[in-house]
Amino acid sequence: MFTAVSDNTKHIRSKHPLIVGCLLLGLAAIPDAMVIPVLHGLTVERFGVSEGTAHYFMAINLLGALFAIGILAALKRRFSSLVLFVAAAVVSAVFMACMAITESWAVFLALRCLEGGADLLLLSIPFRLIAGAGKQERYAGRIGGGFTTMMVALAIGVGSGSAIGKDSAESVLWAGALLMAILSVIALMLRRAVDKTPPPPLPSSSASPLIPREWVGAGFYAIDRGLTAIVSTSLPILLASGFNVTKMMLGVALVGMFLSLAAFSAPAGILADRFGGGKIRLIASLMCGLSLSGLGLMIWLPPEVILVPCLLMYGAGASGLMPSAFLVAVRQDASNLVFSSLQAAGQAGYAVGVLGSGLLITVVALPPDLMLSRMFPIAGLLFILCNLLLLIALRNMAKR
Repeated sequence: MFTAVSDNTKHIRSKHPLIVGCLLLGLAAIPDAMVIPVLHGLTVERFGVSEGTAHYFMAINLLGALFAIGILAALKRRFSSLVLFVAAAVVSAVFMACMAITESWAVFLALRCLEGGADLLLLSIPFRLIAGAGKQERYAGRIGGGFTTMMVALAIGVGSGSAIGKDSAESVLWAGALLMAILSVIALMLRRAVDKTPPPPLPSSSASPLIPREWVGAGFYAIDRGLTAIVSTSLPILLASGFNVTKMMLGVALVGMFLSLAAFSAPAGILADRFGGGKIRLIASLMCGLSLSGLGLMIWLPPEVILVPCLLMYGAGASGLMPSAFLVAVRQDASNLVFSSLQAAGQAGYAVGVLGSGLLITVVALPPDLMLSRMFPIAGLLFILCNLLLLIALRNMAKR
């Protein structure tokens, strides 16, 4: 009745959840990236809001993420990963279609908020698949491979978004809704692999799903996403307002950044497995902080000379951030609730980054070019400082 399975067959099967997780993660990441090149047209031009108010569009996701965390905590193990993932994809498709047709800024933000809860599940479930698809010795390498897939998807999203939204910014929302509908069908076709997740550890007596070092991991995720918020939201708006940078040039620069992230994420994860996550995290944070500080040179030099090299360096540095953070702080057998909590921490950091930079742009009476040249060097240096503090906290925690 039972037949022997060769080592090669076992190897292929063991990789199957990894491939499925990367596929789902890549497709789920595209729609959000599509809005970045057309963010100005989707908010400022479409609804007539200010550049500062436009930041709310990228920050409102946090409320939806917190709502999704509350649902997961209440449901716990009642529904499988497949049911949660497919439901999130369908809900996301419906909300994006509604966002494309609404004429009210308030309704637009409300739909974006609810869609943020769906996004949380669409990213956390594939990451859980990827994390549990192999041995601990190659944990960071798998996470790096997942981020490679995600960054390629973001590059595709940014590139396709700048092309699709060239004449009509709302077109990117229709394209995203269609992609989410396709994603739900693909998940159903791969239902066995989607539900093939590792058994989570036994729940602790604590009310928090995170163990102490995972709180540090959540801190890493929060500051990483906070920095990403400034790059993906404030940078496009300030470039369009103060430097007259075209959508095509911005799209090329962002695609280069995401491709740089994609090219180095897997190697960075492998290096983290070999040399330690803390060392790779330190090097990566230094590269990110210094590259964003370099954007301040645009006040003296043309954007064409500064923008692309700095974003390429930022991408190379950011590629090592999350693989190293997962290795030093996050269990590979954690539950959907843990991975979703980490995503929620990232959303919180993103919201703080978006709202903080939006408030800064609104309150500080500086021309957009001066605002950019001063905001990004400060943000880069603060990012390095925060990483140093978290790494010290993690090291002290390990000594106890």
